[in-house]
Amino acid sequence: MKLHNPLLLLVLILLVLAGCKKQNEWLEEPRTKDDVVIKSIRDLQELLNNTSVFNLSIPASGLIGTDNIWVRESELVKVPAVEKNSYLWRSDIYEGQASNDYFTAYKGVLYANIVLEYADRLKGEASNPSEFDEVKGQAYFYRAYMYSEIVNLFCKPYDMATAANDLGICIKLSADVNEIAQRSTVQASYDQIISDALASSRLLSSKSLFKTQPTKIACWGLLSRVYLNMGNYEKSLTFADSVLKYNAEIIDFNIVPSLNLPYRFPDFKSVNSEIIWYAEANGYALVFPNEVPGFSGVDTILYKAYDDNDLRKVYFYKKLDQSLVKFLGGYTGKDRNFSGIAVNEILLIRAECLIRLNRIEEGLVDLNSLLARRFRKGTYVDFETSDSEVALDKVLLERRKELPFTGQIRWQDLRRTNLEPRLATSIFRKVSSEVIELKPNDPKYVFPFPQIEIDKAGIVQNPR
Repeated sequence: MKLHNPLLLLVLILLVLAGCKKQNEWLEEPRTKDDVVIKSIRDLQELLNNTSVFNLSIPASGLIGTDNIWVRESELVKVPAVEKNSYLWRSDIYEGQASNDYFTAYKGVLYANIVLEYADRLKGEASNPSEFDEVKGQAYFYRAYMYSEIVNLFCKPYDMATAANDLGICIKLSADVNEIAQRSTVQASYDQIISDALASSRLLSSKSLFKTQPTKIACWGLLSRVYLNMGNYEKSLTFADSVLKYNAEIIDFNIVPSLNLPYRFPDFKSVNSEIIWYAEANGYALVFPNEVPGFSGVDTILYKAYDDNDLRKVYFYKKLDQSLVKFLGGYTGKDRNFSGIAVNEILLIRAECLIRLNRIEEGLVDLNSLLARRFRKGTYVDFETSDSEVALDKVLLERRKELPFTGQIRWQDLRRTNLEPRLATSIFRKVSSEVIELKPNDPKYVFPFPQIEIDKAGIVQNPR
């Protein structure tokens, strides 16, 4: 690999090492430039074990713009500027600041690119072929996952009719920090995500030592989600099927969550068998789990949509007063939003795809199997209909209720369903006497690039 700027690469590697757990001498702080040398596949695995880069900083600002949250007008002045501007869909989101989501996602991409470039050079150093495959497979997965989150913030939703012309993301496939990539198209962006995820699925095994490490099952879960956002229900269904053949276990809310736990659900390392791959979102005060009155609460329409026997109403939320309900429970078991891949999401993806493909009865079997484990024992009655529109409306509602603060899923669902006139949704905010509306397919469903990126790279800005 030609190093165009060795000092910048040195700084990058030092940052990587600083975030890694010090498990051997190689991870100790280097004393000189010459000490910073990647010598083996094992060294690359240590870089990939940096959970702060790959698992604990997934983009989430899209969630702030959804209809799942509500901020008291009296509290708006206290909300951090970037979050307030995102909540109100303002033209200037960052006010001269950087975008945390943009930075952390591309940081993950850059680290993945370093691993991919070094892996090919060090293939002969691997103790066995599977060690080499695992390292490359993980790097491909992480790059695909970060890009999949970026496209849902900084690009238009995927529309087959316009994707070849709509502006996409900057696709970086090199670890050269001096290389400036201009914007691709939406089609090229999704093609890259799919290519990386497929490459990863061919290299990874079906099991990993830790849930923070991806597997081929996680790859299939990502592909199922990506194809759903593209409106390709056949392929989304195929990959959802693949996931559920390996793991279709749904936890029973009558057993696993507990009001005695601070965040209702156990730590992910414990007993939550639904988690396929573990990740947390960047922390945003308006959406992460907590019971402090703070700035924001849960949208009242969402909260009232839960049946009184629905245990998600008990374990996801806490009512602080007559008007303020806070989101509290998530699969992280702490004050961060779960942003990984889990069986509940995949089961709902399969249910939706089956219904959209007119296999309504099969889709409702999946939906009912999930909901039966969410209601108080003995209270759930299977939902039945032969009307495809009624069935689709039901599964979309349950996606909102099951995954209200999981990653950016609600934001993704609004973007993709707005392309269908019958499902299009307007969202409203009230500030003093002004009512602000985010209409379906509004340009503000696409976040602007931070100005620092425009100035540095000269990329084309998104209209607002």
